[in-house]
Amino acid sequence: MVVNAEHSTLEGNDVHVTDDTEVMSRYRKSPSVHTGRCCVRYAIGPVFFFFIDDLMLGMKIALMASICLTTVSFTMVACSDPGVVFQNLQVADQARGDIETGIVCAQCEVLRPLNASHCSDCGICVIELDHHCPWTGKCVGKRTIKWFYVFLTFISLHCMLIGGICLVTFATQ
Repeated sequence: MVVNAEHSTLEGNDVHVTDDTEVMSRYRKSPSVHTGRCCVRYAIGPVFFFFIDDLMLGMKIALMASICLTTVSFTMVACSDPGVVFQNLQVADQARGDIETGIVCAQCEVLRPLNASHCSDCGICVIELDHHCPWTGKCVGKRTIKWFYVFLTFISLHCMLIGGICLVTFATQ
């Protein structure tokens, strides 16, 4: 077996295992490029409700709380690690013979657990990958699935609140 800083190769199988720096360079914990645009577009509509004088103070407070809770939950989904599989060369080489430890991913060539899947959008393996979310630009996996459900709940409540405010505003005019 040949081991160097960039990769290791098993002579019989020609399996290439990348080191942590290569995998980490393909994954970033920061939000995607579109996240800023999404937040700006999300905040523009509700801002107009603050300029309506007839809107009750309670509705304005509920709207502000809804915006804050939705933004925080979105940030937690977009900026948290979904459960990316980072593999150390020594661990990969030692576990190579143990079938139950995991398998080598054909795409990113990292030794991953059996419950991990490869995300073709991110180019990484994620433990218990649910899906790649186009709105957050991140994978939803084992570590972010709870925050994703919280985000869905808050965004649904926010949409219902906006709809209710629209009905009340236009019904009273």
